[in-house]
Formats: sequence, C-alpha cells, structure tokens
Amino acid sequence: MSQKLVEARSVGIIGKPHGIRGEVNVMLLTDYPGSILKGSVLYLDKNCTEEVSVEGVYFKKIRGRNSAVMKFQNIDSRNEAEMLRGRELFRSPGDSPVLGDDEFWIDDLEECRVYLKDRTEIGTVEKVEILPSNENLVICLKDAEPGRNKGSRKKIYVPLIDEYIDSIDISQKTVVIKKMPEYM
Repeated sequence: MSQKLVEARSVGIIGKPHGIRGEVNVMLLTDYPGSILKGSVLYLDKNCTEEVSVEGVYFKKIRGRNSAVMKFQNIDSRNEAEMLRGRELFRSPGDSPVLGDDEFWIDDLEECRVYLKDRTEIGTVEKVEILPSNENLVICLKDAEPGRNKGSRKKIYVPLIDEYIDSIDISQKTVVIKKMPEYM
C-alpha cells in the first residue's frame, strides 16, 4: 500500500479521437490494464471530482506500448472526444488493484533515501524514468540540490533491475543499491 497521500493514481493519457462515435485512443500508464473494464469509473483530475464511466474498452499494443480505445458514457461524438484530448485519466486509490508482498507503486519510490550496501547514504530518489528497456531511478546525490543539475555529477541514473538494486523498503522509504553504475 502506498505511503504517500495520493489523491489518485494516473492510469493513462487521452489521445486523439478514434472514429466518429466518441471513442478515444488512450496511452496506458498502468501495469494493470486488465483492471479497466466496462463500467469502471475513472477521473479526469487528481482530486477525483470529474468522473467518467467506461462504456467500452479494447486493448492494443502500438510500438511495444500498451494502449486502448475507450468509449466513455455521454461522450457520443468526435467533437466531444476531441475536447478530452491530452487529459490525464486517474483511478481512485480505493479502486487500485491490490499489490503483492514484494510489489509497490512506482511513485512510492520518490523521496526514498538511497544507500550503498555498507549503509553509506548517497542521495534521494527524485523520480523514476520509465524507458522501453527498464525503469531508472533518478537519484539526486546527497550534496546536490533537489531539482537542480548544475554539475555533471549531481544526478545519477540507476537501472531498477536486480543487478543494481539490493533491497527496497517502502515503509522505511529506503533503497539499497548493490553497486554504482559503471559510467560514474
């Protein structure tokens, strides 16, 4: 379960209309696309105030990415669908899938303290970059200002794979890495 006070979790971004009946293309950002079903309630804002109900959905893969074509209730024309273009879709935290024991949400890694195996603190996770090959932790080094990259060694990128990650403890907000990346 998330340790952050998250209003909602992002599940996708609405793209261009699909046809003339109000359907839209959605680039999915969730690892659980199968949990978005006909009748699911999604939101157009993080505060979960602008509700949209899924009337129909089918999934497809485009260039290795998960995407979907969705039809929302009361969006019945291409013009209405165009008005949703670029909007982010959110799921209420209560409607999120239940995670297993060793699973966590990517946004829970933000602000985790990062240590080497000898418990030397090296910095803080600023964000997680999602790439086609794997995810990378963007670590702001301990002596650097968060959000700034003025020096060439202020941030490092550590692949979120077993070769580099020793352990992650979301409840303690800590990440222990096995080794520094070779390019350092």
